[in-house]
Amino acid sequence: MKSCYLFLLVFISQPLCSYTQIKWPHDAKAAIVLSYDDGMHSHLNTAIPQLDQYGLKGTFFINNITGRNEAVSWMNAAGKGHELANHTLNHPCPAATGNSWPAHFTTEVYSIPRYIHEIRITNEILSIVDPNAKYTTFAYPCNNTIIGNADILAAIKKSKLVKYARGGGKPMQIVTDFKSLHFLHVPSWPIPEGTSADAFIEYANKVKNAGGLGIYQFHGIGDQWIKTSKEDHEALLLYLSLHKNEYWVATFKEVMEYVEKNKQ
Repeated sequence: MKSCYLFLLVFISQPLCSYTQIKWPHDAKAAIVLSYDDGMHSHLNTAIPQLDQYGLKGTFFINNITGRNEAVSWMNAAGKGHELANHTLNHPCPAATGNSWPAHFTTEVYSIPRYIHEIRITNEILSIVDPNAKYTTFAYPCNNTIIGNADILAAIKKSKLVKYARGGGKPMQIVTDFKSLHFLHVPSWPIPEGTSADAFIEYANKVKNAGGLGIYQFHGIGDQWIKTSKEDHEALLLYLSLHKNEYWVATFKEVMEYVEKNKQ
């Protein structure tokens, strides 16, 4: 803090501790990541066609691919510039997530080696579906980082299977402190079911005013679970497409690579 204070005395026009700010590409005022969890059919059927319509790219955290047709669909999505990312193989979650969660897929009965093994397998699957990707990013199922009674972050770092990982966060959480950002636990906004287009746009404006990074964490789009209506989703995409000079909308991988290179 002392160094920031001295910097302010010498260059009074500069903001205090300006390391929390970052200059975005194309002079954009903020960065936005549109991320989607669980590799759902509604992503293939609704989210991706809407993204393509408005010329935007999304990041899809996939935990399973069932069948040749689905694999081809994801391959086509990757070919259009969407990011296919890792969400483990069996999506282990805490038992408290819900009574319907299979007991053998709860994090309470998982071991860290089993969890790491699932990340490794999913990386291998995604390397076949998207052979042009040099590596895959990761998101924690249910935004949970505790396996058994231990935090998984150290084991993930040691495994070297993951370079960047998205976590959960508080409602409408924004990243502004890039100097201390943990690249294996980048916060996002988990979208509650039924969130309106007005709320999506309000969040985008908050991110812009902060000059920061906002990561939307979607699940179902127009169908399936933790649903966002396709109309509200499309309204957000329309808004972002109409304000491309203000928002840099890119994949999670693209934004993380940029932040790591430019955060100083």
